[in-house]
Amino acid sequence: MKPEPTSTTHATEGDTLGPDDLAADDLAPDDHGHHAPATSRHGTALCLSGGGYRAALFHLGALRRLNELGVLARLATVSGVSGGSIVANLLADPRLEFPLGGGVVGGFEDFVAEPLAQLTSRNIRTPALLAKVRPWNWTARDAAIRALADELADAVTWWSTPLRDNAGAGPAVVTCATEIGYGVDWVFEDATAHRPHGRVGDYRLGYAAPPADLRLADVVAASCAFPPFFAPMVLDGVAMHLTGGKKGLESDDERAAILRRVRLTDGGVYDNLGLEPVWKRHATVLVSDGGGVFRARTERTVVGRTLRILGIATNGGQSVRSRWLHAGYARGALHGTSWALDTVVDGSYPRGTTELVNAVRTDLDVFSSQEQHVLERHGYLIADAQVRAHCPELVTEEAPAVPPHDDVADPAVASAALVDSAKRRLLGRS
Repeated sequence: MKPEPTSTTHATEGDTLGPDDLAADDLAPDDHGHHAPATSRHGTALCLSGGGYRAALFHLGALRRLNELGVLARLATVSGVSGGSIVANLLADPRLEFPLGGGVVGGFEDFVAEPLAQLTSRNIRTPALLAKVRPWNWTARDAAIRALADELADAVTWWSTPLRDNAGAGPAVVTCATEIGYGVDWVFEDATAHRPHGRVGDYRLGYAAPPADLRLADVVAASCAFPPFFAPMVLDGVAMHLTGGKKGLESDDERAAILRRVRLTDGGVYDNLGLEPVWKRHATVLVSDGGGVFRARTERTVVGRTLRILGIATNGGQSVRSRWLHAGYARGALHGTSWALDTVVDGSYPRGTTELVNAVRTDLDVFSSQEQHVLERHGYLIADAQVRAHCPELVTEEAPAVPPHDDVADPAVASAALVDSAKRRLLGRS
């Protein structure tokens, strides 16, 4: 049975986070920026953070356990950012079988786990970046991210389906990018999130039905357009007939220019947790955070310094959102739990191995089978512990925990598999 969708129709500036909005005792702003009782929240949402292949594999482990516990089949909405958008859009596969009344989702291995293992065994980053040097792409500013979309469509063939034409049986899927002109969260919503054909846009520029040529692969690529390596994907907001939106102090000419060239970069630049599309309307919010914990370090190169500064800016916004989220949990504004790469629980990897997991590179390059296995096993164990500790009422299937991939169960083996995993290689590992 498809869970009741929680529509994101008519999102406005009220969708942005604020500490007062997460105060439990009172009110949460509704779709029109007014205030409505917090009791209007309903359904369960799962947020899948950014973090490249590392995050995607960590989320896979969490999803495997959520499926065994009967939680996956009852989700109303899944939001995805960057690496999280890869997994979120695999869940949109119409071949998945969501049972009536809850239970275990059929086809998980064939249509989620196996395609992700194949994708993360492939370097899609380098071929996409090299597309920019071809003479016929010199004038196309978004040639690399368009090439990345083609790589994704080649790896997951059904992602050639237009967003507007895909109707899965599972939860509503919302994929997030960052719109540069106004610096806000841009959403790609599927037909379950917004009927009948889905919706794209943001509260500043307005919304429209997805254009007929916008593939699921394009949606995932836009969310993964990590700067400065990938230039933003460019869409024509005028041709899409974006309507509504909230104009600021910019001139009409400036606004028209932004509409003609809507530039979309990695969703994690604005909201790496994928909270904004879901936090306000759902009674329960689960967050799987595959982003690395920010560490003190020195940088010796201009590129390294640029990435470091970008990381500081991104981490600041994420930290604030995380604090607001947990304040909301503590005060009863919403229910739920979160888990992250650096979480250590009984039965999972010890601190030393977990530190190596947290340091794994954020990339769309080849991950070895052992790297894949460690990340998935870690996500499985952490999600199991957090859901059972903080949201036991969500569990409908009493399935004993059987962590995947016994080949990396030994922390010493797992640590050895990750000893070189922090390093990015210029042309990739393939």
